[in-house]
Amino acid sequence: MRKDRPQCGLLIENSEGKILLQLRDDKPAIPYPDCWGTFGGQVEPGETPDEAIRREILEELEYEVSHTEYFGNFPFDGYDIHMFRTVDPSVALDNIKVREGQRGGFFTLNEVRNIPCAFNCRDIVVAYFAMYH
Repeated sequence: MRKDRPQCGLLIENSEGKILLQLRDDKPAIPYPDCWGTFGGQVEPGETPDEAIRREILEELEYEVSHTEYFGNFPFDGYDIHMFRTVDPSVALDNIKVREGQRGGFFTLNEVRNIPCAFNCRDIVVAYFAMYH
């Protein structure tokens, strides 16, 4: 992740009202190894954040996002993080393919409060549930 380029992330909410997070790789060379974070990544030159999140999610989950809704900018430690959401009642761990990180998992707000989180993921999730639930 480069601080000089915007980042983007997506929270996918399922039919149970849980959101999908990614368990980051357990590699000491990366920031926040073995912690939970959002799926997403860097906005490339010439891309909008919305275009970037759709590309990143397709790459990381082999999941085509039909609709995204921007819900805020969450700066953290010099990173400019644009967050999006989508609600898909049909999304489940057995119909996506996690291609980055160790695995995915669906969580409630209370569960997120008790897991190790990367960057400002916990703050983003708290803000998300305050806005939409």
